[in-house]
Amino acid sequence: MKAWEITKFGKALSLTNRQIPIIRAGNEILVKVKAASVNPIDVRMTEGYGNELLSKWRQLHEMSFTPFNRLPLIAGRDLSGEIVEVGNNVTEFKVGDEIIATVPDTTNAVKKPSNVSHVEGVALAYTTATAWNSLCCVGRLNSENAKYNRVLIHGGSGGVGISAIQLLKALNIEKVVATASEANLDIIKNLGDEGPFDIILSCVDTELSRWSDKCMGIWRNCIHLSLVSPMLRDSDRYGIPLGLLSTGFKYFERSFNSLKNGRWYSYSFFMPNKECMNFYGNALESGKMKPIIEEEMSFMDMPKAYEKVGKLHGRGKTVVNFEL
Repeated sequence: MKAWEITKFGKALSLTNRQIPIIRAGNEILVKVKAASVNPIDVRMTEGYGNELLSKWRQLHEMSFTPFNRLPLIAGRDLSGEIVEVGNNVTEFKVGDEIIATVPDTTNAVKKPSNVSHVEGVALAYTTATAWNSLCCVGRLNSENAKYNRVLIHGGSGGVGISAIQLLKALNIEKVVATASEANLDIIKNLGDEGPFDIILSCVDTELSRWSDKCMGIWRNCIHLSLVSPMLRDSDRYGIPLGLLSTGFKYFERSFNSLKNGRWYSYSFFMPNKECMNFYGNALESGKMKPIIEEEMSFMDMPKAYEKVGKLHGRGKTVVNFEL
């Protein structure tokens, strides 16, 4: 099969021929990919972002004394396609099923609704899983309590922001307010009529994000969630021990003032979640979530897609259509 990979961090993607993977465990499925989205994290990982910590985690996972080399690396966090083979223990899916999934395994897959294309289905898969983990797992929002909460989102025009807004609306949130650039600082300062906010989700790290703590309720169970953790970056820069120490210090510094006012601050990450994928599939089918696609590119234009997403100026998702 053809695949785009990197053999050295920071170098351009190169097209190679790889052997088709084989199923090694009973709960695995083999999927012929029809479409995949490109996310900023994919681009950053081709530049070496997170390699120090992720390599060590993989080494520990495999219980090996030999350092794990992640190169050559095929990036990507989501897909939509057709199942061509299933493991012996797979009962939810069969060969021929069309699915949407986030890596790494079958628990993060859902059947693709028939009313959306593969390109539409995959567009918000990874970003919705990221938003879900932040808002529903860490922030503890659900369909029962959402109507009593107000949420402020920084970076609302990015992939996670777009997903978070639609996710919150599908949960019948009381109010959601989103910002899209630093130019909105004056708007945030005048949000007295909109707040106080119970949850703030920062998809970007800016002075605007830090200032907005003042828009949160005082002595309430409020939380500021940030997707911009220094953990991977600092581990790459200082090594794992000092990197984790640096992350802990920055977290303490950031959260101390929040705790004094009865609020809390937390980093949040993408986390595969079956409940989220089921919700996402149903929301696509019902029309409660609609993909906002800025550009659709062919498989052969993968390097252009990475270059475009790496500029961080998108107004919607960039999706690669493997069938073009």
